[in-house]
Amino acid sequence: MLIMNYIHGEDRNQMRIESLESFASPDSEVRVIDKIVDAMDIESLGFKLGNNKDSGRPKFDPKDLLKLYIYGYFNGIRSSRKLAKQCVINKEVIWLIKDIKPKYRVIADFRKDNIDALESIFKSFVNYCINLGLYSRELVALDGTKLEASASKRKHYSRNKLIKMREIANSKIKEYLHEIEVSDRLENQKELDKELINIEIDNLKEKLKYYDELEKNMDEADVNEINLTDNDARTVKFGAHQGTDVGYNVQAVVDCKNKLITTFEVNNLSQDQGQLYTMSKKAKDIYKVKTLEVLADKGYFDSNDIHQCEREEIITYVSKPCYSNGIGDSRYFSEKFKYDNKTDTYICPEGNRLYLITRKKDSRIKEYNNSEVCNRCSNKSKCTKAKNGKVIRRNESSQSVDNMILRLETCKDKYSLRKSIVEHPFGTLKRNMNFTYLLFRNFKNVRGEISIAFFTYNLKRVIKILGVKGILESLYTVILLTIFNNVNLYRKVYA
Repeated sequence: MLIMNYIHGEDRNQMRIESLESFASPDSEVRVIDKIVDAMDIESLGFKLGNNKDSGRPKFDPKDLLKLYIYGYFNGIRSSRKLAKQCVINKEVIWLIKDIKPKYRVIADFRKDNIDALESIFKSFVNYCINLGLYSRELVALDGTKLEASASKRKHYSRNKLIKMREIANSKIKEYLHEIEVSDRLENQKELDKELINIEIDNLKEKLKYYDELEKNMDEADVNEINLTDNDARTVKFGAHQGTDVGYNVQAVVDCKNKLITTFEVNNLSQDQGQLYTMSKKAKDIYKVKTLEVLADKGYFDSNDIHQCEREEIITYVSKPCYSNGIGDSRYFSEKFKYDNKTDTYICPEGNRLYLITRKKDSRIKEYNNSEVCNRCSNKSKCTKAKNGKVIRRNESSQSVDNMILRLETCKDKYSLRKSIVEHPFGTLKRNMNFTYLLFRNFKNVRGEISIAFFTYNLKRVIKILGVKGILESLYTVILLTIFNNVNLYRKVYA
């Protein structure tokens, strides 16, 4: 018999003596997770310590369970059952939590019971990174991503869906009644089970009452859709080629220096419009700076938001979408009419001027028109259908928009950085960390889950930037004084 020269493993009956310390390499990320959690004052962050008196069975240390969750999100393992399995089979996890083996229910309950504290960790770590100088605090990018909700699609109802389901139920009732009528007329036909049919009709009538009750609940809540699994989840558009699904819209502000997330917000709207000022102001307040530059795509374009940002010394760079003039000739869209600040007039694409026609001086909206020139223009039919010619309207936010458009034209290189800044976190979270769907329901719990995911992403980035050794050295000198703002924590964290 020919014996092949393969590499063979050890005998399974061979006994080995190992220490837990050998389970994690010196440059392993778990050493950072271990030290950073050990340095936390988890009680001041809002974690529930529970009743841990001498009597009764002792509880698991909340720090160990937090370490387990951070490691899980680090490696795309979020299920409590899968995390419980990692406690048995994964050497790094065994080292990290010192070979304890909590059941999946204990792991799940820890996350559920400490959902508010998870957001505190994210905010504190952002402050820590700011003190390390890892944020530029000058330029950020804003964008949103859609995440699938933990909500049943079958139990999601909109007003249109209720109309269709009523039509189906009523149609089915008519069919049953027609079958009974035909059976009564034709004596030779096989007799129908009328009792069974009547039961089906009664069931359909109960469904119609149920649909009426759902619509009544929508009216009371003043909403157009409702989900019986997750009350806050709504139908959101996931992308140009991805269709719609029940989910949430997560807004995130990302710093340009190291692609670290600064702050976030959660809503259930499909569009991003209306979020520019709110998110930019949150980032500016966190940075505690006088001015801040913000990059965003055209989905965030809102003249009122841009005006508010300018008043708060937030310098915006937002691509302006094209709005049709109702005729379809892009050469004569409203943005092609240029405002002349010196003469307070608009210059049309043909070089003619439109003058102010609003007489009320304190009017919030001013109108510009030149009906005499417009009516003589040979291209009027390509520009407007209005009898008296094109009318351009200008309000208090128009100047802020004009200023921003001028900045975009002169700073194209800066605006081109937007995608490389803000898409980095979403790509890492979704592709590397398996964060494409949510496990929790309702705004409060979803915020907590996103907080630990964003905290873990930021930690992953900091380890990549500083290295394991670098961040461990920074912990002792900075983290105790900044991240948790508690001088009583000033204790040595190294073994």
